[in-house]
Order: sequence, then structure tokens, then C-alpha cells
Amino acid sequence: MKQVDCERGRGAWIALLCAFIVLVMPVILLGSDNTSEAHDQNRHHLVVIRQATASITGAGDAPALGSFVKDYPSATSPGYHIVLALFDACGSGSTTALRLISSLFGLALVLSLWKILARRVDGWLAVSLTLPLLCSAYFLSGCMWLTTDVAAVWFIVLALGSLLTVERSQVQLARAGFFAALAVLVRQPTIWLIAPVYLSAWFARKCKPVSPVRRVATICALALPLLVIGWLIVLWGGIMPPAYRSIHDTGPNGATVAFALSLLGVWGLPWAIALCGRQCAELRQHWMGCSLLLVMAIVALALQETSYDQAAGRWGGPLWSAVQIAPVVMNRSLLLIALAVVGIAVMVVIVRAAKCASAAGSPDRGWIIFAIACVAIISALTVNSQCWERYVDLPLLALLPLGVVLGVDRSNQAQRRRLIIASTLLAIVQLGLSLWMVYRPTFLEAPLS
Repeated sequence: MKQVDCERGRGAWIALLCAFIVLVMPVILLGSDNTSEAHDQNRHHLVVIRQATASITGAGDAPALGSFVKDYPSATSPGYHIVLALFDACGSGSTTALRLISSLFGLALVLSLWKILARRVDGWLAVSLTLPLLCSAYFLSGCMWLTTDVAAVWFIVLALGSLLTVERSQVQLARAGFFAALAVLVRQPTIWLIAPVYLSAWFARKCKPVSPVRRVATICALALPLLVIGWLIVLWGGIMPPAYRSIHDTGPNGATVAFALSLLGVWGLPWAIALCGRQCAELRQHWMGCSLLLVMAIVALALQETSYDQAAGRWGGPLWSAVQIAPVVMNRSLLLIALAVVGIAVMVVIVRAAKCASAAGSPDRGWIIFAIACVAIISALTVNSQCWERYVDLPLLALLPLGVVLGVDRSNQAQRRRLIIASTLLAIVQLGLSLWMVYRPTFLEAPLS
């Protein structure tokens, strides 16, 4: 039986590997630079990598690396750029070679997410839950061109995977803290990971006794994300490199809450329907309380302007394009408010399913950690003055399967079939968006000048 499971697991990750190669490599090797990620690569990230390479190798009058990272043409932490610059300094100088190396972050993300999910469910169900992320336009673009998004989400998945899908111990907590620090080194807003990490540490405070050395190592690992963000704040004089404060650091964008909940509702609804069972029947019994909460949610969501407004940072992505043509009342998008309410309902279903599964035999409190992670990531995204879909979509597509798998009843074959169907439908939609947003401009449009 173990040999059969091993062979099935091997077949699953080989299938993901082949799918990744087919989807990503043709664009890197043959495609043109006609997407927003390509623009970011050529105008920002590639420039930073080349400048970091010059600082590392001491070429010309390049400043020392320590001076260079104080201000550079990117809004993100310098970790990703320095890693790519090290490869560049070692001779991988062509842009195509750097893109191939960078794409490995995406492959690692897909395989890591699948492996973490496969700890709770069978390998092929884990594959189906991973497919929507694999087919996402923002994931694929982040793998095809030099951007920080995919690398940051990989470390997010590794950190949360240590907390959500295994029993927490000092080793897992230390690992989560370490990966959270790496995530902050790639994108500073990922400091939100300290919320689920520290909550997990609080839950694990009564674990079996550990050696003083291991306890000290865990404390150091948990402190790492705060040390990294503290270093960046001292380095830059704020949470953003000086050159990008006027774009991304002019105040929080209140529309991000409704926007993130809307995306959570759009992508999470099929999975929530597939998970529905006894907890949905329980919710129907409390229809009056649910109705009151629904009204309160609508009022809260309507407090912020949510109409399409590029000057206010509310633009960029398919959902904002839909909001642009949808009905608006007093600068409040009716579409966004409606979808945000759906997102709240989806969160309730997923969290309650995870709670029921935990009560049925799992000793962990992963459902609480998942809920806190969702609140933390939406709060962190709100701090950015720009509410672009690419900032929200990709981490949610990675986070949702981690929550869904917490509520899976492994003895319920009907639920398994529903989850596979829901995941397949989501993957088809994501692939359709990718064909339009990535492959069409890359192969069917004239290169941008």
C-alpha cells in the first residue's frame, strides 16, 4: 500500500512539473515582453539586479552593496534582487538565463503547496487544489518574468505550511519564523506573517518540554521577521524605498478590504460549496443572526469608496475592469460590495468546516490560525496605497487551498469528488484568463516599443 501511495505521489508531482514546463518555458524562450510584469521587469527589477551585480563585483563606480540598498528603483525588499545578482555575477548574465533561474521559485511554490496539501489529503486531490494557482495569470507571469511576487508567496506557503498542516512543535515554529523572515526580505508587506506565527507560538506554549538550546533557537527564529522589517525601516526611513513613497506609501487604501474579500468570494465560492455539509445546515438554523451580520457587513463595506478610480489606486486587473462598467452609487461599487459579502460567507464556511474537522479528531487549532492569517494579509495589503489585483490575487490563491484542506473529511468520497470538480472549474477559468492576459499579448500582438 505504501509503495502504491509513493508511486501515486511521484506521478502527481511529475504531472505538476510537466504542466509547469509546458505553461512557462515557451514564453521565456520565445515570447515577447508585452505584459505589465514584463514592463516591471525591464523598468525596475532587471535594473536593480544589474545594479546589484555591479555593486557585488565592484564594477566601475558602482556604490557598495550596503549603500546601494538604501535607495533603488523597486518598491520591494532587496532579497530577491541580490540572489539573482549573485547568479548574474557568476556568469548567468543573459536576461533569459536569469528568467529561467527565477522561474524555479514558481516551480518550488507549486511543488511545496502540493506537498503540504498532500499531508492531509491524497496526492491527486492535492494536485487539483493546486491547479488554480498553477493556471493563474499572475502566477504564470511572475514565473515568466523577473518579479518578486512568486518568490514571496513561496515563502508565505512554507511558513503557513509549517503551522497549518502539521502538529506544531518548536521545530515547526522555528521553521515558520525563518521562512517569514525570508518572505519579508523579498516583499516587506509579508510582515503580516508574524500574526499567525506568534499565535501558533502562543498555542504551543504548553508543548512537551524542550531543551534550552532548541527554545532559544525558536525564539531567535520568531524574532527574525521583526528584525528584518526593523532593519529595512532604519535603512529607508520608512517601510518603502524613498523613490516609491509617493506611489505606494501615501496612506492606506480602504477599498482593499472590499476588493480582497471580493476576490476571496469569487475564487473561494466553488470550494466553499464543495465543502458544504453539516456546518451549512447549522448556519441555516441561525438565519436571523446571519442576516443581522450580513446587514452590518454591507454597511461597513459601504463606508469606503470602492468605485474604479486610477488616481486613488483603485485599478489594475480583470475585477477592477468589471467594477469600471458595473453600477456605482455615490462612488460605491455595488458589484464589489456584493462580491465582498460573498467573500465573508465563503470565509465563514471554510473556517467552520476546518473547525468541525478539528473537533472531529484533529488536535490542532489550524482553523483559528487560518482565520487570523486571512485577516492579517488583508490588513497588510490595505496599507499599500495601490489596490492592484496582482497584489491580492496570487497570495489568496495560495492561501485558500491551505484553508480548504483543513476542512476536508477524508472519509467522504462525495466531498472529494466535489472538491476535484470545483478545483478543475477554477483552473479552467484561471487558464482562460491567462490565455487572454498573458499568452495573447505575448504571442499574438506586436512587441511594445
